Amino acid sequence: MADRSGSRRRPRRKGAAVKDGQRRQLARASRHAAAAPPAAAEWARVLCDGGSRGNPGPAAAAAVLLAPDGEVLDRRALPIGRATAAEAEYRAILLGLELAARNGADPLELCSDSLLAIEALQRKRAVAAGLAPLVGEIAAASAGFSAVAWRWHPARDNELADALVRELLWR
Repeated sequence: MADRSGSRRRPRRKGAAVKDGQRRQLARASRHAAAAPPAAAEWARVLCDGGSRGNPGPAAAAAVLLAPDGEVLDRRALPIGRATAAEAEYRAILLGLELAARNGADPLELCSDSLLAIEALQRKRAVAAGLAPLVGEIAAASAGFSAVAWRWHPARDNELADALVRELLWR
């Protein structure tokens, strides 16, 4: 495969490490991608967000449970110690599943602004070896629901969960 400069590049193998340039391209694509269509009207919705101050650094995860009509039913945020941003995103998703289970929300639309995490949970992308145990925990937690829809949405639509994370990380 030739790039604009005419040099030949080999396509990335499935499961191969992502280089900085590829990481920047993925981040850029996630900021500009179109949001997923809304879920069925009767589904509860969980907004999840995770973040770290540094990568790795002090990290936090947050989740907000919304009723099908958009009313906030429950919210929770917790510091998770030193972690990468990716680990914080997966822990936020796990926290969201726990919040939904505790409140009896089923079926569930789980929304995150982490395209990498959502595509990994949709099995469209390989999971980094260090994050595989968290993905296993998420799979086990999601098995308790009749249906879970994994949805990516832009960070601008994730203000409720993002505010909880920022409050923990920047106080």
